[in-house]
Amino acid sequence: MQRWFRLLTVAALFATATPAFAIDDCATVNMSVSASLSSDPGFEGLYKYTVTGSWDVTQLGVSHFDFFLALKNMECICDPRVIKFGSPAGQSTGTNAEGPCTSYYTGVYQCMGDPSIPAELRAPTVKFMHDAICEPGVAGTGTWVFYSPFPPAPFSVYPDAVAIKHGNGTCLGDLVGEMPNGDCATPAQAKSWGQIKSLYR
Repeated sequence: MQRWFRLLTVAALFATATPAFAIDDCATVNMSVSASLSSDPGFEGLYKYTVTGSWDVTQLGVSHFDFFLALKNMECICDPRVIKFGSPAGQSTGTNAEGPCTSYYTGVYQCMGDPSIPAELRAPTVKFMHDAICEPGVAGTGTWVFYSPFPPAPFSVYPDAVAIKHGNGTCLGDLVGEMPNGDCATPAQAKSWGQIKSLYR
């Protein structure tokens, strides 16, 4: 009777305990981002940001990729027009039961941060989630794309701007290149934010 009580008590503790989420540096992250004026159908006149690179998280398959934006304290930060995505929004190497395959991604913009990673990493986030057909492995290469009315900042190194969720862990790496920069009044292709908004009404 006492043994069963102890087992039930331990089970209850595990059921109610807050899971521990580890944060560490990824074994390898080589990610760069470039910007260009988009002519893609549906995204004409916006800036196209293309992230390319490779990763190695040493253990457990990748759940998703987060790229943090340096767009804080902006009146329009949670406007869904700040970040847009195509379909698919990216692709990477992966594997399934049949062997090597291509994993395709859906993009989502989380202006208040990704709730699935530790709170201390919360920032406006461009998040890419892979499909269920082909899963990215512990290591691989990929390309991801998002669009924004905000023009790129000068070429820079963004420390810990890449977060890779794998299992209950999140590892970090740097992002190099051009990321969106500006505020709600920033012109894009000689248009004010108000004019940009009118394009999507």
